[in-house]
Parts: sequence; structure tokens; C-alpha cells
Amino acid sequence: MATRFVGALALFVGALALCACGAPSATAKFAASSDCSVTVTNVDYAGCNLAGRDLSHDDLQSDDFVRANLAGANLDFANLQGANFKDAKLAGVKTNDLTICVNAEVGPCTMAGLRSASSRDKSQGD
Repeated sequence: MATRFVGALALFVGALALCACGAPSATAKFAASSDCSVTVTNVDYAGCNLAGRDLSHDDLQSDDFVRANLAGANLDFANLQGANFKDAKLAGVKTNDLTICVNAEVGPCTMAGLRSASSRDKSQGD
């Protein structure tokens, strides 16, 4: 009986050790930004509600918009190069032919990750 208990305990401790390694699990708590004010110095908009906001002409290079709500936001003339829009709500986002898309090409940007719809991107599966 004691042997089974020690064996089960060893498996449990081993499983805990494996869970501690590597990337966070899909069930890990999401860390949203604590400051959703749109400023030149703020680069973290993760989880922010920016629906309908006028972000035209803003420099948003490499900013983090993971899980942010940008539905209906105006991104005309904005610079989005390198920004992260993973799992963001993008329905109705406005871009124009002078918006710099995530992939550093000029817009208008497509809603799928806000990359431009150039032939190069289509060949890469975008």
C-alpha cells in the first residue's frame, strides 16, 4: 500500500514539474493592460475596449492589442507596423490606402490581422 502511495506521489510531483515548464497553458489567466489611455508612450492595449475610437494618424508601431476590442475604430493614416492584434475584435475597423499595415505595406489593410492584401501576402497564406 505504501509503495502505491509513493508511486502515485512521484507521478503527481513529476506532472507538476512538467506543468511549470514551457509556455503558459491555454487556461492561464489573461493579463489585460492596466492603462487603456491612448498616448504616444503607451504600447500596451491588451484587452482594452477601443471600440469606435478615432486612432487615425496615430503611431501604433509594435503596440500590443491582444484581445482588445477595436470594432469600428478609425485607423486611417495610422502606422500599425509590427503591432500585435492576436484575438482582437476587428469588425468594422476602418483603414485607407495610407494606413501602414502590420506587415509594413500600405493599406487598406484586411481584417485578418490587419495585414495588407498584397499578392506577396496571399502567397504566404494571409
